[in-house]
Amino acid sequence: MNATLRIKHALPGRLRLALRPKSLLATAKNACANLPGVLDSRVNQACAALVVRYDPKRSSQTAIVEAVRAVMPGRAENRLPERKAPACVCPAEKPRSSVGRQLARFLSLTGAMSYVFVKEVVLKGTVAQTLLSPLGLVALAAAVPLLRESLRHARQKRFTMEGFLAAGCVAAAAAGQAVTALEILWIHAGAETLKAYVAERARRSISAILDLTAKNTFILAGEVEVEVPVSAVRPRDIVVLHTGEKISVDGLVISGQALVDESPITGRAEPELRTTGHKVFAGAYVRQGIIHVRAECVGDATYLARIMRLVEDSLENKAPIETTGDDLARRLLRIGMWTTLGTLVLTGSLWRAFTVLLVMACPCATVLSASTAISSALSAAARRGILIKGGRYLEEVGKAEVVCFDKTGTLTTNQPRIEEILNFSELSEDELLLWAYSAEMHNHHPLALAVKHEAVSRGIDPISHIECDFTLGKGVRAVFGTDVIRLGNRRYLDEAGIDTGGAAQRVTALGERGLTIIFLAKNDTVLAALGFANELRPDAAATVRELYRTGVSKVALVTGDTENTAVTLCRSLGIEECRHSVLPEQKADIVRELKNGTNRVIMVGDGINDALALADADIGIAMSAGGSDVAIEAADIALVKDDLADILYVRDLSRQTLRVARQNFWIATSTNLGGALAGALGVLSPVAAGLLHIVHTLGVLANSSRLLTYRPAIPLPAATSGEDA
Repeated sequence: MNATLRIKHALPGRLRLALRPKSLLATAKNACANLPGVLDSRVNQACAALVVRYDPKRSSQTAIVEAVRAVMPGRAENRLPERKAPACVCPAEKPRSSVGRQLARFLSLTGAMSYVFVKEVVLKGTVAQTLLSPLGLVALAAAVPLLRESLRHARQKRFTMEGFLAAGCVAAAAAGQAVTALEILWIHAGAETLKAYVAERARRSISAILDLTAKNTFILAGEVEVEVPVSAVRPRDIVVLHTGEKISVDGLVISGQALVDESPITGRAEPELRTTGHKVFAGAYVRQGIIHVRAECVGDATYLARIMRLVEDSLENKAPIETTGDDLARRLLRIGMWTTLGTLVLTGSLWRAFTVLLVMACPCATVLSASTAISSALSAAARRGILIKGGRYLEEVGKAEVVCFDKTGTLTTNQPRIEEILNFSELSEDELLLWAYSAEMHNHHPLALAVKHEAVSRGIDPISHIECDFTLGKGVRAVFGTDVIRLGNRRYLDEAGIDTGGAAQRVTALGERGLTIIFLAKNDTVLAALGFANELRPDAAATVRELYRTGVSKVALVTGDTENTAVTLCRSLGIEECRHSVLPEQKADIVRELKNGTNRVIMVGDGINDALALADADIGIAMSAGGSDVAIEAADIALVKDDLADILYVRDLSRQTLRVARQNFWIATSTNLGGALAGALGVLSPVAAGLLHIVHTLGVLANSSRLLTYRPAIPLPAATSGEDA
């Protein structure tokens, strides 16, 4: 096997490399241990990975990679795609789907088989089946792809199904049984077409999730804004983005300012102020303002498109049970080879031997048993808004014993609410909210919406203002007769000449609790400070309870929040272990501690500050990750929607997928062995053997297809129990 090296995941201070063959892992680990700046390294044999933690000030990714490459044979053949986000590199052309190619091959063989059926069954004629007859030449031509594949495997000293199939087809045609050869090829082509279709369906489901960019946009042509399709935008075009529009390119803001909602990209709750010199990315929204953006990456070169390709690669990441299916198919091939030879020797009947060959030479159903179940489950998860990087993670998530949760953005929502009001005046809270609501009544900022929600819940009606000015990223000023109301951050009030010194000292405790603070001022006097926090997700408590009930032995909260906040949350949700006041890099240490050498650990976070912990966990699950590059890179499973119940869904789906795969193994193996025995005894004809293949392959596919619309038998928390199409 040629040695290969690939960067699977990279963060400052941490590098995960995929290395083949596995025998090189220990050598590579030792090579890294001797490098200056390397803190520690560990080997994950299950996924052939080497994880290296290092001090970015003393070492680098390049130095580590070169050290690993130095101990690998055939360095020129090492494959190493570098990840240097957010650099904009034109990607290689995406491989075309194999569905069309496989379908064309299957239809061609179907035409040949239909000709034989009409000639022999309908017209009662005969068809020449010798090697050099038209039918024999068709069979040889159709076997060429299998012959090529088997030769490639033979050079790698591997015995595979393709080689057995190719040998069987050539032998059948040479023996004057060209129809038998065509049957083998037709069944194989049909199975490959169905397999490609299931995989393509999963890819389409995933693509639909990440289709976040707009279809049309505006570019500057001289001094005029012209609407064009996004596909027509080129690098260095000036794209004009208005309030409410999606950003369709990666680029640099060259003029204007706007509040940009990057939650589909980064998961951040609050819009960020973007002005000249700032970067913006495809998939984000302009909430307020107008900006001119010089396009740098367009179309397939945007990082959103690159993420799409990373997620599509999930279909190539095999689960252990898929490897089991491949091993079982290889064993059946060997059994089939000896059974065919044994039948020929013991019975002397070429007819019986070909029947056994036809049954055993094409264990398509066995190969498809696990792969179709996994692909169907990945597709079902994608339709629900769950991106799973591969079958291995789908299989492992149902076996985990420990689940760790981040707090902010995970157990809490991204919608802020007023947590506390510090009153510095003689007014009541309702009077303060009246002024705040009246000033913010036309604003769509999340904090303004929180003010409106609180005021409406108290039955407060706003009063009309004479004028209103918004300063993006700072605050709002509204005039009511002779009174001027300002609502904004400390900098906004300082710029207006309003002294916030005394008030600021009193709100220190709010800041220490992690609350977002804005001040309310009337004329030149600060009236109050409003502290905002994100709401607890309504399904959080039910999700924790269900995790315990479905086999999780420990649930832990791992958060940077203060002790009081964290402990109170744990008590309300029934979480038994609380780790509070931790820094992002400490979360990864806690995950490794909880593994304890034997436990499988799931880490659930927002995919940003939790990136290291997500990467170090056995299964990393990123919340609110609708296209977040950090989330999808660091996590193994990304929940595009804000549904904690999706964690329960994916665990239940994991277990059901394994059940279906095992059922498929029984269907495929029992019919293969039974058919071979019947063929050896002369009970089964070659035509009947072909029909047996079709029936049990369709049975496996039908059983796997149940997962496409799978609903858990256990009701999920009410907030998310419905199936999302």
